[in-house]
Amino acid sequence: MTVQSSHNPPLQAPTQRGSANLQMCLWKFENIEQQNLRQYGDAITIAVNGKGVVDVDTVKGCTEGMKVYPKTGCYGECYANKIARCRGIDFSTSISRKFVDQWQHKDIIIKKILDLGASWYRIGVMGDPCHDWDNTLNVINRLRHSGATAVIVTKHWHTLTDHHISRLLEMNVVVQTSTSGMDTDDEIKHRIEQLNRLRKYNIPSVNRVVTCEYGASDWARSCKEKQDYLLSLIPVIDNPFRVSSNNYRVLNGEIIIKKRDDSIGGGKWVSLNDNAAYLGKCCRCPEQCWVDLAKSNWEGFMQNGLFDETSVEAQQEVEFKYFKSVIGSGYEEDVARLALEDGIAHRAARKNMQIHSAIILIIRGRFAGFFTFQNNHDIGEFCLLQSVIEPKFYTPELYSQMASNVIAQNTENYPMLMTTNPKSKFETPKVFESLGFHTYLKMSGFEYMLSGDPAYSRMKVLAHITMTNVWDSVKGDWLKLKKEWNEHIENAGKIHDIPNPTLATREGCWQGESGFANVVTGRSHNKNASVLDPVACEIVLRFFTPKNGRKIYNPFGGGVQFGFVSGASGYEYLATEIRQNQCDANNKLCSEFKNVTWLQADSSTYRPDEKFDLIFTCPPYYKVEKYVDYDGQAPSGEINSMTTYEEFRDTLFRGYEIAIDHLNENRFFVVMTGDSRDRFGGYHCHESETEIFFKQRGLLIYNKIVYLEAEFTRLAQAKKTLHYRKFPKREQKIIVAYKGNVDAIKDEFASIGRL
Repeated sequence: MTVQSSHNPPLQAPTQRGSANLQMCLWKFENIEQQNLRQYGDAITIAVNGKGVVDVDTVKGCTEGMKVYPKTGCYGECYANKIARCRGIDFSTSISRKFVDQWQHKDIIIKKILDLGASWYRIGVMGDPCHDWDNTLNVINRLRHSGATAVIVTKHWHTLTDHHISRLLEMNVVVQTSTSGMDTDDEIKHRIEQLNRLRKYNIPSVNRVVTCEYGASDWARSCKEKQDYLLSLIPVIDNPFRVSSNNYRVLNGEIIIKKRDDSIGGGKWVSLNDNAAYLGKCCRCPEQCWVDLAKSNWEGFMQNGLFDETSVEAQQEVEFKYFKSVIGSGYEEDVARLALEDGIAHRAARKNMQIHSAIILIIRGRFAGFFTFQNNHDIGEFCLLQSVIEPKFYTPELYSQMASNVIAQNTENYPMLMTTNPKSKFETPKVFESLGFHTYLKMSGFEYMLSGDPAYSRMKVLAHITMTNVWDSVKGDWLKLKKEWNEHIENAGKIHDIPNPTLATREGCWQGESGFANVVTGRSHNKNASVLDPVACEIVLRFFTPKNGRKIYNPFGGGVQFGFVSGASGYEYLATEIRQNQCDANNKLCSEFKNVTWLQADSSTYRPDEKFDLIFTCPPYYKVEKYVDYDGQAPSGEINSMTTYEEFRDTLFRGYEIAIDHLNENRFFVVMTGDSRDRFGGYHCHESETEIFFKQRGLLIYNKIVYLEAEFTRLAQAKKTLHYRKFPKREQKIIVAYKGNVDAIKDEFASIGRL
């Protein structure tokens, strides 16, 4: 019997025959405007669907789910939404369904439950009961005399309050939290929080996972990783995804489906994570929605476990075995298999990664997981690599134990490094924070973590923000470091009463006194002066100074940045600069550093008394800026004031030639430079001529690095210059030349270690 509302007839779930005609029915209604769809009735009904589920929905429709996933519903295949539309009903409007009177309606529903012989009924077949928790709990309370267990299926779009939790404690219920690897990270996080919240109060709480067999795309691999994690949160119900064969993720191979004639409810096309997953009528299902467990000993299950291989008893037979190398351990194939199944740790399947050490997890004498690591004595670094535990054995406590066993192998107390993935089930930042690690860099979805002296991670950070020969100076991590350096320089300026210390007497501008930034924005860019980037300085300094070298020379020294960074990093630094005002200001700003000096001299003729381990210079572009001394005039010999570009170039190169003579063997000469245009609009090709100069003097052009600057003013400039087919320049070139035998680099320069 079905009780019906006075407004609408009762809605039965589709029979198998009705399911077969669902696509035709949807085609009929697909062009109906939303306002033409009717709403569900507001009276409680009871129905038995094609799988034999007794449906007593307290809410029909799903407002929040359809709001997040318009038209199609969750996963693009909400079956309840399809059925609703087939019947001309608006599934996006949640309707609370209640008893129409005080006694009779309730008694009719209870009698029907008893007549059906149902030990349980489901709430959440054609709508999410979370849209009205108060009503849902009221209905369950009034049906308690049926003796049947209420099975609530919800995605927790609306969260249970503490008051709701207290009411559930008094009721005969099982709460099934519906999850899927196709959910977003935030959705999974929220739903698992609610699942665990219910378990905390010993309310029977089951993880109902909509599972798939996934393909090989990035999206599919990500979903598979999340699915494996969800399936580990026992007790679970494996709920295979019923999906149409024309679904776009099926067509592009991201979801793999099979036609199963034994599939009841939702169609014959099914995506199976496990071929043994149950697809038949509910009356024969061995799980019975975990109702029997809820009635018998849910609390005992949560405390002790019921399954042989996942029980606490089994976990007590745990052993952690150390192997110097996976290769030769006898567990090579086990590690490779589990690494590939996990996906995130797939590199551990490679032979060139199995040379590393490992802790192998053994439970009851069987392989159950691994954690590989590298104890690098050559450079004094301990790196934690890939780790996986078989899902059926995994617990957070067991994983922490395994990680602790790895850390115990760091007997030399080296700095420890770990790359964590917030999306991973295992290698999360939270886990390693609890083990004493801290995050030093967040990039590309990963968190790079260190346990040890924070200074050790500096070279790692600089390597990560460069990596290739294109250095983007407007990215977040770069700008953060730049801000830190500029704050140090600004503080030095306050101490010595030097205004605009990052500029330090620099006058002149980009493209002349009326710089383009002024024209475009109404304000100057860097006070109309070019400013050397201190982060670029630090990268050059740390990468191209040898491990036993301390002396740096900068001909055509200019601004304060390279000297300040060198001094703060503990290096000796000499710069020659033709302007006395620049030298005086820089020497004051760097007075706290020993052996950091700007010497007023003509760099094209000055010969130092010693040899150096790194030459760095960032000379001016020809005729782009104007440089003056205390008297407001350019000093005699100031190269940017020379009459012709050729005179500028030859004078600059004479200074370079002297610097090369004073550069030790097996060392780098680094020039950060750019180009400018002649009076006809053509480039002088200064970058190319610099490369040829070094090559002719016997140096190798070892790196050609592109340094990118902010493009805003360049884009504005392009609106004018593109009419003349000129593309504004937003990059500088860092030319890295090498003097000596390149085979010596690996010995002379410190290893960066694992990145």
